Amino acid sequence: MSKPETIKTNYLVIETAMAAYSVLEDTMLAFGETLPDDHPYKNAEQEMVKWCAYYGAAGRRSQAWRLAPLIESVWSIMKEDDRDGMICWDFEFVPEFMLYCLNFTKEEDVQPVIEGAEKLRDLYYAARERRKAFKSTMPASSRQRDMFIAECREAADEQWKYADLISDHPDKVQAAFEANEDPEEFVKALGEDLELIDFGPWK
Repeated sequence: MSKPETIKTNYLVIETAMAAYSVLEDTMLAFGETLPDDHPYKNAEQEMVKWCAYYGAAGRRSQAWRLAPLIESVWSIMKEDDRDGMICWDFEFVPEFMLYCLNFTKEEDVQPVIEGAEKLRDLYYAARERRKAFKSTMPASSRQRDMFIAECREAADEQWKYADLISDHPDKVQAAFEANEDPEEFVKALGEDLELIDFGPWK
């Protein structure tokens, strides 16, 4: 019986793949902090969540492995001081890079938003500065709250053909979430209060 072939790879890439998978797995948690609604990368966060839900555990594993060399190539050309501890590799760089620099669309293979390690590094630094300058005016967010808002938007689009009804009335949505209201019933009542045109039938 012949000896199996030894597969050689860079252990740094393996570790990066594990870190990337942790980021993708985190998006599947039902609870936990998420970005506030007015954060400049809120939409990117939600696209990642949708992608992870659609492609499941197998997709998360395959993409973590596929993206690891790209993530490692950008980290290797970061400023030396940042790599020596100014930026935490696993708790800051990897999750931030995936949020700022990767495009999670309906395609299974996740793509960088721009080609080239140096351009991605510059994009990452610019995104960090943008995040530091951001001051939220919205309430704290959680995965559970995000799911409530998504269900409300879907209901508003189906009943009133007006998904932005939810973003146009954030205080009412927040109160409904805190009161643990049913998304469909809340949206129906809100639309009726505003005398919107009913495109029902309501479920």
